[in-house]
Amino acid sequence: MKVYVVADLEGVSGVGGYDVHDLRSPLAASRRDRWLDLWTGEMNAAIDGALAAGAGEILVVDNHSSGDSLPAGGLRRPAQLLHGGARPTWLPGLDASCAAVVIVGQHAMAGDAHGHLRHTYSRRRLEWVRLNGREIGEAGLIAGIAGEHGVPVVCLTGDDRAVAELLALAPGAEGVAVKRSLSRRACVSIAVEESRERIRKGVALALGRRDEIEPVHFPAPLSLRVRYHRRDAWRAPARWLRSGCRLNWRGGRDLRLRGDLLQPIWDRFVGLHA
Repeated sequence: MKVYVVADLEGVSGVGGYDVHDLRSPLAASRRDRWLDLWTGEMNAAIDGALAAGAGEILVVDNHSSGDSLPAGGLRRPAQLLHGGARPTWLPGLDASCAAVVIVGQHAMAGDAHGHLRHTYSRRRLEWVRLNGREIGEAGLIAGIAGEHGVPVVCLTGDDRAVAELLALAPGAEGVAVKRSLSRRACVSIAVEESRERIRKGVALALGRRDEIEPVHFPAPLSLRVRYHRRDAWRAPARWLRSGCRLNWRGGRDLRLRGDLLQPIWDRFVGLHA
């Protein structure tokens, strides 16, 4: 059984920020090291759960920031880590050969008024993302893309708002909430040992029930609409629009992309900012 694991940072229990970039400060560097340790611990709990369910191949995809944040040296065997930028697609390696998708460390979507560390793809650029008029976050995007390959998202771990997003789309999936959102900057995290135990059990249970969990399907035609915080948030790659690709932009803060499949639509959007 091949399991595809999407890893993000902000939904990990005990993580209180988007990331730490100013490593000149000893306090900031210490905080980042602590967050990475917490993240690695939850990833290994998910790997243990997958192995307990009979996984023979586990591909972990670093989906945080530039895609090179998860410490490779801390992951347990036999997991493989897909990392780095300039990827051929947003979720490389996700195809019909995967038995299931597991999402670890997921955060609330952009536009969620009370979501802790809320954002979708880019907190600096995007105010919200909508698919066919419905607000959607990274959890929904992952589930929709996986569904196009016939693969279910069977488990999501992260904050309670991200769990709610997935369960609204895939009611049979397992949701493991390891933190409760209070506001954009405040949350209640459960104890580290408890979060890892819940993740281990939740992933094992979900993979054992994978045949009962339906893949998510969004009916065509699809219309993806993104709103930028500012008009100039994507001025640099605007020349890309001249290639067409069924884009619609009228000079404001909104961009619309249309198509029949979510993966090429979202890849098209991600390509604007590559």
